[in-house]
Amino acid sequence: MYFLPEAIGLRKGSGYVPINRKHRIELIFGMSAVLVAGMASAVLDKTNISYHCPLSLLLLMVYLMWLFASRRRFPQKDMRRILTVSAVLMMLWNIVDTINTEFITAGSDLSRQIWYWYYLPMVMLPMLLMMAAFYIGRTDSYELPRKWFITFIPVLGLAVGIGTNDLHQLAFEFENSSMKRYRYGPLYYCAIGILVFSVVGILFKTLRSCSKRQFSRSFMLPAAITALGGIYFISYRNTDDPLLFQRMYDFPDFTCLFFVCFWESLVITHMLPSNADHKEFFRASSISAGLVDDDLEIYLRGENSPMPTKEQLIEACEQEVLSGSKVLKAQPVMGGYFYWFEDISELQKLNMRLEETRSYLEEEHVMLDTANKLEESRRRTAEQNKLYDSISKRLNPEFESLSKLLNELPADEDGFRAVMKRAAIDGVFIKRCSNLLLLAGSGDYIDSGELGLSVGESLGYLELSDIWGQADIPKGRELPAETVLFMYELFIGAAKSAIDDMHAVMVTLSLDDGIDFRIELDCECQPVKADAFSRAQELGGSIEIVHEDGSTYVIFKAKEAAVS
Repeated sequence: MYFLPEAIGLRKGSGYVPINRKHRIELIFGMSAVLVAGMASAVLDKTNISYHCPLSLLLLMVYLMWLFASRRRFPQKDMRRILTVSAVLMMLWNIVDTINTEFITAGSDLSRQIWYWYYLPMVMLPMLLMMAAFYIGRTDSYELPRKWFITFIPVLGLAVGIGTNDLHQLAFEFENSSMKRYRYGPLYYCAIGILVFSVVGILFKTLRSCSKRQFSRSFMLPAAITALGGIYFISYRNTDDPLLFQRMYDFPDFTCLFFVCFWESLVITHMLPSNADHKEFFRASSISAGLVDDDLEIYLRGENSPMPTKEQLIEACEQEVLSGSKVLKAQPVMGGYFYWFEDISELQKLNMRLEETRSYLEEEHVMLDTANKLEESRRRTAEQNKLYDSISKRLNPEFESLSKLLNELPADEDGFRAVMKRAAIDGVFIKRCSNLLLLAGSGDYIDSGELGLSVGESLGYLELSDIWGQADIPKGRELPAETVLFMYELFIGAAKSAIDDMHAVMVTLSLDDGIDFRIELDCECQPVKADAFSRAQELGGSIEIVHEDGSTYVIFKAKEAAVS
């Protein structure tokens, strides 16, 4: 996701965020390596010194650095994959060209075949980069329509046609079977057409995503690189008096470097957005916030953000910190904390007005009635908060278990479905248990029908895991609230412990002579935790576990429990 200036308060007139230090070092190293390789090639071209291997290693470092930089800077996963394939294709082209130059006899049949297949990466690279350009301005989850991959069929067909030129000579027509004199055929011009079409397509897609002001200020660099590439390709056949940069870079090297430079020019001019400058973008914003590490040392903050002390940050991690007309808050994030300041000056002014109003009401003998209403509201709020805190504390293990499940979702579809089914069971348990706790908070007894509804809904979610169940629980009978909660928790605990082995579950409740709550599982297991036995005794009952004919019966009885 790309930040918008308005989203974090970037000041008007601040312009684009400058290139960060890491990107600047990469650019300097890359340009230096390319210039050194080109100058060395131009100087050593007329000598007998073997220089292609070390210069190839230098260019391979540039392609590899561009590969890792691209994977770091762009958020879309599919876009990174396309750029990775492009970089790997460049490196393979470079390696094959070096082997052809150094170790294979010039003019041989093998050399000619390798020369033919140079055109495979030549037509593949521009198509890949044009596909990558379609991710500009898209969300991180955007996927390129699959129909786009149909374009590789004619591209691969063209590459195969050029690779088999000896059979038809539709790409290169040789005179007297000599590789030194030949004419270009229709397949060659098709390859050049794909190259030109892709570059134009990248420019068109990029220009559609930028503003008029951005175009007028930033278009010169990619246009200059495009013009330089055009000059090279137009004059490529001028072998009698080659230009300087033709002697500096072979056709494969220049083609790869052209696409790398062209892509980088879009990034440098911000016509192609990346996430490499978010730190500078954050610093240049007017937001009153920042990031600190686990030791509460400030790692990043807005330029106009106040500088909190370490003591303030320690306190803010526990609770809000009031500092004048600002409130300091902190939230844990991966690797540290995110802190921010909230301006409460307007709220403070409002509080002052309320204070004046309160004084006025005291003078008019209205304060007593208002205070009574406030006290009643405060009392109800305190009771509700106490009840909610009790529910939250009691269900905290379930919340943590559900959070752990959702934070560790498997990548495969089957695993994902299994985890989501478990999460659904935990979710309905939290929902129903919260409902029972709310009912318990308003009285000491709960209708047995609520237990039936809770068990029935949980059985419905167990069916998602191909576990079929049935419940026979009467309604209209008042049972102790804690006993109802215990029976529901006992059922959920037994079902979760046996969920991997069982296929059916039966739940019955008999109230003829006290409470007789039975859970039948069609597998042999130990479905009750040790603490459940002590809780059953505290409620005046007992738990019995019976294994019979491959099934497990969990029986809870409470003869002394009041049933009305």
